[in-house]
Amino acid sequence: MGKFKKLGIILTSTAFSVGVLSPMAQASTNVKEPQERVAIQVASTETKVTKSMLIKQLNTLFPDKFKFVTEKDFSMGEAHYFNDDKTIRYNLSFHKTINGKDVYGDFTFKGEDLELEYFDYQPANIAEALYPVKYSESEAKKIAQNFLKKLPNTANYKLREDNWYGDFGFSFSRPLSEPITYSFAYSPTHNGVPLSNENLNITVLANGEVTSMYRHTESTSKATFDNLDQKKNESDILAQVRENLSVDLRFMIDTNYQTGESIAKLVYMPPTSFTGVHALNGQWHTMNGFTSQVPTAKGVEKLASQPLEPRKKDITLAEVEELAKSFLKIDSDKVKLQIESVDERENENGETIYSVNYMYELGNGSGYGTSFEVNKATGEITDYWDIRRDFMETDQKVEPIAKDAALAKAIDYLKAWAPSYLHNYSKPIEETMYDKDSKRYYFSFPRIVNGIAVLGDEISVGISADGKLSSLNISNHKIDNWPAVNKAIPADKAKETFNKGLKLELQYAKQDGEDNHHYDLVYSPVYNGSIFNGIDATTGKWIQNVDDAKEKPVISHPKAGGELTYLLHQNVLEVKDPANFNADAAVNKGEALKILVKSLSYGYYDFGPYGRGDEKQSFNNIDKKHPLYGIVEQAVSMGIIKPADQFAVDKELTRQELAEWLVRVLNLEKAAKHSDIYKLNFADAGSIDKAYTGYIALVSAMGLIDGQQNKFNATGKVTYADLAISTVRLAKAVYEENDGRHYYY
Repeated sequence: MGKFKKLGIILTSTAFSVGVLSPMAQASTNVKEPQERVAIQVASTETKVTKSMLIKQLNTLFPDKFKFVTEKDFSMGEAHYFNDDKTIRYNLSFHKTINGKDVYGDFTFKGEDLELEYFDYQPANIAEALYPVKYSESEAKKIAQNFLKKLPNTANYKLREDNWYGDFGFSFSRPLSEPITYSFAYSPTHNGVPLSNENLNITVLANGEVTSMYRHTESTSKATFDNLDQKKNESDILAQVRENLSVDLRFMIDTNYQTGESIAKLVYMPPTSFTGVHALNGQWHTMNGFTSQVPTAKGVEKLASQPLEPRKKDITLAEVEELAKSFLKIDSDKVKLQIESVDERENENGETIYSVNYMYELGNGSGYGTSFEVNKATGEITDYWDIRRDFMETDQKVEPIAKDAALAKAIDYLKAWAPSYLHNYSKPIEETMYDKDSKRYYFSFPRIVNGIAVLGDEISVGISADGKLSSLNISNHKIDNWPAVNKAIPADKAKETFNKGLKLELQYAKQDGEDNHHYDLVYSPVYNGSIFNGIDATTGKWIQNVDDAKEKPVISHPKAGGELTYLLHQNVLEVKDPANFNADAAVNKGEALKILVKSLSYGYYDFGPYGRGDEKQSFNNIDKKHPLYGIVEQAVSMGIIKPADQFAVDKELTRQELAEWLVRVLNLEKAAKHSDIYKLNFADAGSIDKAYTGYIALVSAMGLIDGQQNKFNATGKVTYADLAISTVRLAKAVYEENDGRHYYY
């Protein structure tokens, strides 16, 4: 391949992410969580592809679309390939400002044919992609399909209509000043059967623009496939799965990412010991291949029967620095370890954590840096990823140690670096994954509460082929109340529900291995329309109900029905019973502020009780325990409201107060305060408080708040319908301003 250098990790492991989906992902057929993917730069002398060639290919795929971009505007990145895919990639990008709007495009082509693998494009004008939209989802689907036809080698691609990847109801609001987008996933097929773990995703703006595409597919030119005619009857395999179906009782961590609060739910899960059945021979498919024996889950076996002493109680800053030097040391004269800083922070459990930022400096002036974390109270390592292998030469031919030996190594490392946690965690009860690309074992040690494993809380440990510790992450949510196990419905009843909701999906699955080009035909279980699904053990209902997701509720109202429904679907408006919702009811200040803040932000507010650590209490009556604390403090930081003695959460919001809030959002308060320069044309102008004259004049002129029968009615109540209309109009005004101030995380 010639000269090269590593650019660094492009996609880090998700095997250690803290979340509900990680354990459940093991239940999917061939859903392999991505491990580290390292981009390796190719020297310019090693390729003959030029910028002009890439531009020509781009214009072939997108005739006339990018005529406004000159060759000088384009930049060509370094060619590269990946550690798990030797096909060379080429990057082309541009960035321009047109009529005050940022326009950019980023494109990746791969291989000798310069196949478009990825692109992301932001057009100049997206106003028509804001509510109300120009194109519906069904119309956007046709646009995506037409675009797909323009791409080579996609004739056999099929739209995924199912809820294959599921989201467990995670709901994040997004700024309504961002464009509405539609995403469509396609899978390549062979003889009409989809290839698992391969997909092509297309995103279409609601104004009809195709703005992104990512293709994660492999060449099948050398591939062989099981004969579809030889598959067993689906009914026979379904009977086999049902006969061996078991259900597991688990706790599941559910985190509200707007408040940071976590609660535990009691759930029944389908078996994760197998992920499907071979369609030809009936063997069970597991994460590590096929077996004729029915896979069974292991029982709970705690890592320690009694609590162990912490590694180092109340470790000091100086001691952490010494720990870092010893733990991170490297046996090389060409690499120097540099401890950049040690920071303190409070995590979501209220624990003080040291974050050690460090770098390995290479002799050529470059370096690799990251951080690891230490619990101050125990001196134990809670988060670590070894980056040394990213720049140190390793023996690729080394045979990995056996799985049992790797497990023993992992437990020894935990006893050395995090002993006080072990009595709350079990040895792996699910199949252990071995990644052949990175030559690493990934062990998941589940947290155990009242004898039951916890989904979303585990200790994840990576062990390299030579037995060294490659990663460690401890997830341990602070939960005050765990559901009583005796409240769960009987396991037989849950099993009956699973059996009723069980269907099989036929797909081709390729096993791990560099020289393996064969696709096996596999029947994969799908539960109530989703591969990731479970049952609430206290109610007996599915965690995900695909039919409910398809039938979104609608709020009826003569003036604001569309706006109210839009806010509801965007998770900005919270309504328990949409059919009987009274949109003409007055909205109080607390609820109005919540709607406004959520409409302008991404729905995550990093405030208390264990947030950023620098929180202030802006109102005496809104402390960290108040349910609106995060919303109120976010609103203060955005300038919508100002700190005072009290915030009247339950008081009805008036129209003049709403006018003041909207003007502050748009950063026009200085202009609004010059009340003498404004003349109000409302019939009740004489009764309006002069302090609000400028605010009312501005929102009226901008069309953010409508008058009522030639009156503004400044002290009148704001209804949910009024607020919905103003909120949607405000979003478009914020987009027109386009200075980025209003996107808050």
